[in-house]
Amino acid sequence: MALGCKVTVFGHTRHGVSGNLAPLEDRFRRVLGEFNDDRAVATALQGQDIAAHFILASTPVGSWETPLLTVETDLKPSLRFFEQCANLGVRKVLFTSSGGSLYGPQREPTSENASANPFNPHGIVKLCEEHFLRYFREHSQLASDCYRIGNAYGPRQPLGRPQGVIGAWIGRILDGLPIEIYGDGETVRDYVHAADAAELMTYSLRDLDTSETFNIGSGQGTSILELLELFRRVHRRNFVCLRHPRRALDNPRAVLLSNKLLEHFPGFSFRDLEQGVRESFAWAESQRRP
Repeated sequence: MALGCKVTVFGHTRHGVSGNLAPLEDRFRRVLGEFNDDRAVATALQGQDIAAHFILASTPVGSWETPLLTVETDLKPSLRFFEQCANLGVRKVLFTSSGGSLYGPQREPTSENASANPFNPHGIVKLCEEHFLRYFREHSQLASDCYRIGNAYGPRQPLGRPQGVIGAWIGRILDGLPIEIYGDGETVRDYVHAADAAELMTYSLRDLDTSETFNIGSGQGTSILELLELFRRVHRRNFVCLRHPRRALDNPRAVLLSNKLLEHFPGFSFRDLEQGVRESFAWAESQRRP
């Protein structure tokens, strides 16, 4: 909207997302509905040049034991969505893929040139969706940009979900519950402020006919133990940690290089993680006040 685009928002009202948009209510068109309701989706897509696909039913944790359910709740609805975009004249799809699970285990920071080697059903389905976008590109001339994003976080992130360790930890700390750590704490992730991801994804608005695949990551890895120390600096009150054995579903290391995309954003720099966590804590605490 800041760039002058006319925006339509489609989705449901769970997780407080509707409330997050309330201050902008008069600046966008809203269509309420479920992703499996083709008529509601078609209503939202009418007259759109570009469609950004952020809807996700599964998580890396949830998909581990239920791969078939992940296919049913994520892959199939996404294919119907891509097909509707092609049939209704949408020129480009902006697709949010997974930077944390799509590449599989990596020793070094990873560029888009690395082979995708997911072992978690969440990442496997994301890669499959990317391939189907290539199919629609050839079959229906539907352009698409795929963004493989690191661990996104920031103010207004839902706090009750199992996905997103920063939001989950903040929610549990403010509720007086212990935070949970799996394994030795050496699991490394690339944490990206949602505002940074949003700014970088505006690249898709520059050209509605080309198709690209980009990473969005800071290139800086943070281990769970390092994140824990950061939380202790930011939130000075005591909180309890529960240790659990390592889970086979967790990718041990995922750090992303964004050089390809940053070439188009000279002077861009990612937000400082500690400052971003402070902002997230401040927002969450403001929501808990009477």
